[in-house]
Amino acid sequence: MKRRQLLLTLFGVPVVGSLIYGLFAKSKNQYEPVLANSPASNPPTSTESQPTFTDPSEEPLVRFAAIADTGVGSKDQYAVANAMLQTYQQKPFPFVLMAGDNIYPYGEISLAKPLFEEPYAQLLSRDIKFYAALGNHDIIKTNNGLDQINYPLFNMSDRYYSFTKGNTAEESIEFFAIDTNENAPWLEQLAWLDRQLANSTAPWKIVFGHHPLYSSGRHGSNPKLAAKLAPIFAKHKVSLYLCGHDHGYERFVPINGTTYIVNGGGGAPLYSFGKSPQTAFVSSQFSFMTFDVYQDKIITKAIATDGKVFDRAIITKIN
Repeated sequence: MKRRQLLLTLFGVPVVGSLIYGLFAKSKNQYEPVLANSPASNPPTSTESQPTFTDPSEEPLVRFAAIADTGVGSKDQYAVANAMLQTYQQKPFPFVLMAGDNIYPYGEISLAKPLFEEPYAQLLSRDIKFYAALGNHDIIKTNNGLDQINYPLFNMSDRYYSFTKGNTAEESIEFFAIDTNENAPWLEQLAWLDRQLANSTAPWKIVFGHHPLYSSGRHGSNPKLAAKLAPIFAKHKVSLYLCGHDHGYERFVPINGTTYIVNGGGGAPLYSFGKSPQTAFVSSQFSFMTFDVYQDKIITKAIATDGKVFDRAIITKIN
């Protein structure tokens, strides 16, 4: 039997994906939620969930989507990918941020086809670019992530990198992908991030990485990571930090001006979530996000596999 024939499908999902999913699939009830240990923040105002909010009539300057904790090849990953396609067909987005754990279980680039290219084939065929960050699973059997960095469809120029979107400098968004793993080159990376943010002239600055600073999920908040990154975010008025690692969704009210969102419902088995006083919205379900960026605001939407928006918020510029 040819090797290709071994990749038969089980309920529409390749067997290789089903096997990997089975290795990691545990009942979310096995994981006790934790209290997100986040600092005191401003009262929730413009970022409160707004289910009746009407989108502006004008087109955004930039529209993009975001996912994390995806690369298992499961039926749930395919369901999220299908919802992304349906959303794209209604309101196209030209690129997607991937906040790590791009390929389970050990990041092997040999599994990129069944765990990335096939689930997102319909999006990739439309020339949608994916910009990835390294998760903890992505550095195990990948020459410490180098194989993924060199994989063209992840569009990673290095372990940490930046890129800008927008038609003009006055209407631009600069994105900063960072490596949040413990073995990251932290001294060099933090110096780079501080310098790049300081030199950025983009009105909007968005950072994405795998690990949360604050979370009420299984892994919880990371005080050491927060001590490294939160002061830099506040200093340079970073509007948004996107991450995964905890498999579900949690949005916080702004903390020192920055909105923190855990967006880890891309297909890996879900975790239970608790909540903290700074939690604006939390839900453990498979999902992805879209972002419409305007001159004065960013409209965020968390979208479930049925295509329905279950959380919507507005991020305003930091003065």
